[in-house]
Amino acid sequence: MQKPNISTAIPKQRYKFGAYTIVVLEEIESETEVEYVYLLAGIKDGHNEPEIYITCEKAPPDSSENGSHIIRVFAKQMDEQESGAVINQSNSWQDREAFISYGLSGFKQMLGLDDEEPYLIAQ
Repeated sequence: MQKPNISTAIPKQRYKFGAYTIVVLEEIESETEVEYVYLLAGIKDGHNEPEIYITCEKAPPDSSENGSHIIRVFAKQMDEQESGAVINQSNSWQDREAFISYGLSGFKQMLGLDDEEPYLIAQ
């Protein structure tokens, strides 16, 4: 599975969402040119590695006319071409709460958690 290339990040919040823990990461450092702003990592209960990552990144300067921030999804259940693709671009994603809300909706849809609601377990 493709995944974001990060060297360090600080966990800021944790949500419980069905059989998953969603970790909100900030202060992210990468050894690539990608500027991560926020990252959500979904870890299934009993596992050590995330199955899904949703990232918020600063848009590259040559594409920022469509919005200042982009969202990508990396997931085990996606094929290699789809995993890591940009799914949305907007100025809205610079807002932490807007990104988290959007990301949690994405987890709900991708994991089929229609009968579940995420709840905050740690900040």
